[in-house]
Amino acid sequence: MKRKMSIPLTVVLLLMTAAGTAWGQAGKQLVINHFVSDPAVIEGHLVISDVAGRGGTINVSVFNEFGVVKGKAAESIPPGGKLNINAEKYVGGQKMVGTMRITSTTDVAGQYWQFYKDPAKGWKNIAVPAAVGPGATKLVCQHFVADPAIESYIVVSDAEGTGPTVYVEFYNDQGELAGQTKIDIPKYGKFSIQPYELVGSKKMTGVAYVQTEGGKITGEYWQVSEKEKYQIAHAMQGSAPVAEAIAGDPLIRVQVQFDFDSDKIQKRSFADLMEVAKAMRSPGNVNDRYEVGGHTDDVGKEDYNLKLSERRAQSVKKFLVDSGVPAQRLLVVGYGETQPMIANDTPANRAKNRRVEFKKL
Repeated sequence: MKRKMSIPLTVVLLLMTAAGTAWGQAGKQLVINHFVSDPAVIEGHLVISDVAGRGGTINVSVFNEFGVVKGKAAESIPPGGKLNINAEKYVGGQKMVGTMRITSTTDVAGQYWQFYKDPAKGWKNIAVPAAVGPGATKLVCQHFVADPAIESYIVVSDAEGTGPTVYVEFYNDQGELAGQTKIDIPKYGKFSIQPYELVGSKKMTGVAYVQTEGGKITGEYWQVSEKEKYQIAHAMQGSAPVAEAIAGDPLIRVQVQFDFDSDKIQKRSFADLMEVAKAMRSPGNVNDRYEVGGHTDDVGKEDYNLKLSERRAQSVKKFLVDSGVPAQRLLVVGYGETQPMIANDTPANRAKNRRVEFKKL
């Protein structure tokens, strides 16, 4: 006998692998997600290089973690040259942590370098590439460590000044949900969270997914071990579907989240579905029809799953129609549990089978 259907609040579907934001590369907008101004302890450097060879004007705005402006400056960068400026210069030497937002008239690449003045702390010296704006609606931290002996944290910045609501979900290496949280970022602000606290103080490793209800974000993962004497940091990669990348695909699978046992789409899926709508409205697809197919796992009665998958596909169709895709181009089909991608033998595999697919007809 099958169990009564129990669908988790976060319905994790197969994530579309698509070209996202370029990280640590060049652009006219850069974000330093985490810098420290503490002149007695740290010497921090903002390094910006002109990759276009034309030179230009660089505008730097410094915000604290709450999104309050603490300093602004304009600098000239020589053609083919670079700037190397002590970060605390922009905030008058005051002690603080925050973000730096760089806009430029030419394409530039950037880094933040952090040196400890105490030679005994030299093992903590680090350089982190700047994130390239305008960021992404969804980020993935490919590896995190939750361990009371290790200081680790995820840093996320508001890239556009929209003050977005952000969801963070932690999965263990087997793909099982281990913890989650919801945070409102102040406009132009940031937050730092520790995985260990959010996975129930369990020692583990895994993957973290960060996404917004709208607005763009950038982020990093930092890890420090006092015992082993190392500090590392890496940018989190943009992982949201992009219309230009998926427009030519005959089959599009994206991540969509619904409320528990409901066909109500959660706001954090809106950005992804907007990209699907853009892809359907692109010049090469404007005359194509699509099947909107809903799929579930095998938990619950077959007839219930069939109806739920159709209701959810109808909700997705309505969203696409409201986003400018003509209703006559969309055919809704509910498949229930009849077409699993993989065996429904683990929680992680069931999560992959709960999905919405867009198939060209």
